[in-house]
Amino acid sequence: MLNRIKLKAVSASVLIALCTGMTGAAQASQTPEAPQEEAMINEKVVITARRPAETKSYVEQVTAPPLGAEQLARWDDKICVGVSGVREEHAQFLADRVSQRAVEIGLRTGKPGCKPDVTILVTTEPTKLIAAMQTEYTSLFAVNNETRTGSLGNAAFEQFKTEDRPVRWWHVSETKTADGARIRGEASQGLTDGVTGAPTIRSEGSRLRSAIREDLSRAIVIVDANLVQDVSLGSLGDYIALVALMQADPNGNTTAINTIMNLFRSDAGDKRALAMTDWDKDFLRALYSMPRNTASLSQAERYLAQRMERE
Repeated sequence: MLNRIKLKAVSASVLIALCTGMTGAAQASQTPEAPQEEAMINEKVVITARRPAETKSYVEQVTAPPLGAEQLARWDDKICVGVSGVREEHAQFLADRVSQRAVEIGLRTGKPGCKPDVTILVTTEPTKLIAAMQTEYTSLFAVNNETRTGSLGNAAFEQFKTEDRPVRWWHVSETKTADGARIRGEASQGLTDGVTGAPTIRSEGSRLRSAIREDLSRAIVIVDANLVQDVSLGSLGDYIALVALMQADPNGNTTAINTIMNLFRSDAGDKRALAMTDWDKDFLRALYSMPRNTASLSQAERYLAQRMERE
């Protein structure tokens, strides 16, 4: 197949080093080119209104909030994409595709040489690589949800580490104040002076908004080169872009949804998209236009579903 993934010889140590911010991987060009779309000639365009039940189902099935959080995490205003494990031209294509999708929803992308916060690693031994990364950098995955740091937790990490998938992803988020400031300070209990050092967070005094928000701080995407040989780089790039730009649910039932998330599903039928769909693009636009400090997960889901209905 055209544009099949070509591996290059990269040791596990190099891939691990990349994930901690060292240089040596292809990164998005400063002005990534727009993804090339196939021409549509003499095609009838039929506009069908989306039903509330459909948009609600989409949001519920594709999203996964950090464990214990009442908000959906997203990137703040900028990302840096790094890719390693494939030939340079293929790595550059994937980095540019993810960056272009980010630009389309209003994010800025880092200049060449920036420290990646979206790291894409292509390997023939994903389980071995993840285990080595966990051993060498114990806090990288924030599995135990350290103070003000969030992830999907231990059970989800075990699935991420061991379950065979063409593409696996792991996000780490940070709890910040509603205006994006880092929350500093640690509460401690003294013998005579009570609780001291507790972080201070300013409340808006509203039940409709929270005093905090969840910002993505890093995303690690592991591609199993053995399982992606039958898809094009364009399709793979769009799939990676969607799961990198939001905290996607790897267990969502998307068989009835028109989404690139079905790329590797054998049971999706005519719902198996080969590129990011209008539903996917509208969801990302809704996510990145939503108030950052929603008061609850249900409030966030309602906003996204209603915004997608209007698109």
